[in-house]
Amino acid sequence: MTRRPGSPPTSPTKTGLGQEELRRNNLSALLTRVHLHGAISRASLTRELGLNRSTIGALAAELEDLGLVSERLPDAVRRSGRPSLVLEARRDNTVVGVDIGVDRIVTALVALGGEVLLQRQRPHAPGEHDVEHVIESAAQMIEEVLAARPDVRCLGVGVSVPGAVREADGLVRFAPNLGWVDQPFTEKLSHRLGRPVFTANDADLGVLAEHLRGAAVGYSDVAYLNGSVGIGGGFLVGGVPLSGARGYAGEVGHLLVDGAATEPCRCGNVGCWETKAGENHLLVAAGRLPGGGPDGVAEVIAAAAAGDQRATEALEQVAEWIGVGLRAVINIFDPEIIVLGGSLAALWRSRQAVIESVVDRWTLMTPRRDVLIRSSAFGLDSPWRGAAELVFAPLLADPAGVLDRVASGAVAAR
Repeated sequence: MTRRPGSPPTSPTKTGLGQEELRRNNLSALLTRVHLHGAISRASLTRELGLNRSTIGALAAELEDLGLVSERLPDAVRRSGRPSLVLEARRDNTVVGVDIGVDRIVTALVALGGEVLLQRQRPHAPGEHDVEHVIESAAQMIEEVLAARPDVRCLGVGVSVPGAVREADGLVRFAPNLGWVDQPFTEKLSHRLGRPVFTANDADLGVLAEHLRGAAVGYSDVAYLNGSVGIGGGFLVGGVPLSGARGYAGEVGHLLVDGAATEPCRCGNVGCWETKAGENHLLVAAGRLPGGGPDGVAEVIAAAAAGDQRATEALEQVAEWIGVGLRAVINIFDPEIIVLGGSLAALWRSRQAVIESVVDRWTLMTPRRDVLIRSSAFGLDSPWRGAAELVFAPLLADPAGVLDRVASGAVAAR
């Protein structure tokens, strides 16, 4: 089975492979273990990976020569016997994760092993959602975080975009809340930076982050729903990202949930889920101006808690529509767990009972009690964390090969 981009490498395979491929798979398994789960002794690696001590020693030495791991004595050294060296990821191997939101751009410098070294955020200037302005703003922010840490090696840039991204080349096919259609965003940003750039849908990256390090660790069938002005969905089916034939799967915000609606969606249709449960719908229903983002949603929730009747009615109405959409997601995808990100997480915590009551009414084959619903472990940060993992994925799959290509400048944008 072909592993989709962004999927974690599998365990080492001992049979049916040539020596070079076996070595590459074993390097991948060791580096992935250190990246996702932290420092580990050679002795523990022999048990977990099923390899002998000499093989683990050779693999560790190769990864150390590549500058990807370091070895040290354990913190507590036994009084007798030879201590097993501990491997840990070298934090001077980094990527930049970027989230292009409707209201802001976030950049973060993330080290191998997952530690966030630096993070920056900047709101969009009014009227500057056009792709050229966004590319220039993002590029400046990326250069700022890298300039702050000249001691690190940057392996590439991962970008989260709230729209449909073509898997083959990173072209943004449609991002209605940014006003983008058929924009070669990835190619342009890579050219501007002179670095490899990897771009994907924000919800697809959110589910990757939650599966590898967040609320969905240990689950293979996962639905991640990210709510802001729009609603996006990222899905794992049997542990494999669901991307569709061209990478456009998961646009659940445009599920038809209200056949009697007249309010147009930015996609051109009417009755879409995000027009009934998106941030701006809540804000307008509560008597606020649209565009307030997560802070505006938090203010409405606080006002309702303080007795504001209009805010309360707006929350109840939106919670009903969230339940309608979740019910459809459960019926279509049959997930083990649904992770709610962005403003959906805040609305879930505020009106869980209302949402639950709607979901309970009409699910089909899957009883509600068999599906976990949780808030995101990373809140608004899941997309850029997933973007960072998107860049790390090729390195984890083939450590030596990717570093050779980075050194030669042969890593292309995607």
